[in-house]
Amino acid sequence: MLEDAYLIHGLNALSRAHQTDYFTDGHRGAAIIAAYYLCRELEMEDAAGSIVRAMIDEHWADTDLCAPFPDEPAEPGLDREIVDCLLRNIVGLRQAGHNVIFPSLALKAFQQMPEAVTPDRVTGICKLIESFTVVDNLRLEGSEQLPDLSETPDGATFILSELPRTIAAFDGRGQGWSGHLLTYGRAILDLRRSGYDSLARAAEQGFGIYVKRIRMGPLETDRCWVERPPDDARPHQREYWVRRRERPIGIGHVFKYPYGYCGLMDLAEDPKVKLACEAVAYHVL
Repeated sequence: MLEDAYLIHGLNALSRAHQTDYFTDGHRGAAIIAAYYLCRELEMEDAAGSIVRAMIDEHWADTDLCAPFPDEPAEPGLDREIVDCLLRNIVGLRQAGHNVIFPSLALKAFQQMPEAVTPDRVTGICKLIESFTVVDNLRLEGSEQLPDLSETPDGATFILSELPRTIAAFDGRGQGWSGHLLTYGRAILDLRRSGYDSLARAAEQGFGIYVKRIRMGPLETDRCWVERPPDDARPHQREYWVRRRERPIGIGHVFKYPYGYCGLMDLAEDPKVKLACEAVAYHVL
């Protein structure tokens, strides 16, 4: 289990990312928060969480990105400004849904720690949201609407039902679309479970465009990637993190993809869908 200090590290990084590299450093901040919740929500084997902590400490915790903010009084409730800002910047598909993924984790963290809701952090996260200005030119037709995602188990089941076909479609072309299916989908369900129903509904339009895009498959110009070999290790196991620690940490998908996958698997109730996902999950985990 990670201490609350790591939640602050992640919030600081997200709040500062617009000053450095909103996309890359936003990933890092979101990854720290995702790692915090992954360790708390998943029944991990002994020492698995310690390896996650060590990975964050080795790469991010002591960097300027996670440095403390100047002391200022907390203003619980000010995080409503993040909701309003996101509503103003949510139309369309923006950089694979990261305009939703990043602030959804910030809102979840602020809901747990209202004492961390300070003007500087809120302003920083709003500026991060406003950085996502590129909107995909795809549009949904009437027959392409998503199923109703308002019921969380059904929503999780639908998202996971797309995973095996997405992994198969992008075989050898990298599994970023598959991984972000998980993180984008979970972000919407996190918003709904945190009580932000109107925000979750507004986010579904962009997610529907995302699903349309991944169903189109890879482009001829997409890079070729070597797929990972089959691996039965899963994020609750110490051995999983022993192996992951040997690979580059990158910008944090090593934490964000498991957070999305494990959360959706916990919420979904269809055993056939979950079994199909377990057979191919090593591609993104």
